[in-house]
Amino acid sequence: MNQVSLDAQRLPRGLTGRQQSGAFNNAMAQALAAGDPRYQMKQFDRAGFSRGAGQANQAGIKGAQDLADGIANAYRQSVDDTQYNATTGLGSQVSREQFGQALGGLQEQNNYAQQMAALQRMNLLQGLLTQ
Repeated sequence: MNQVSLDAQRLPRGLTGRQQSGAFNNAMAQALAAGDPRYQMKQFDRAGFSRGAGQANQAGIKGAQDLADGIANAYRQSVDDTQYNATTGLGSQVSREQFGQALGGLQEQNNYAQQMAALQRMNLLQGLLTQ
């Protein structure tokens, strides 16, 4: 008996919860680091001038902006990861459905071919017996 089969496809996998939370935590840590005014102070330093209240104020403002942007980016990345997982999951389901339909079609063709071969054998045998 002939058995017809298709090679199984390797379906793409989405991101695991651990990967998602790790990426989110890293983005949040970077946002918190960028929000520290001491981190921002370096860019306002000028050679030969001591640091003053104006530079500290500018560093605080820049730190608050970078903190807000970093938090927004972390949550945006989390939403993007969730959307990627949903899209990947849907694509995998569609691929499995198509694979099943194709396999079913090949099995039908195989069954038809076997029935036709049996019919031809019966006709041949009947032809030999009647001679």
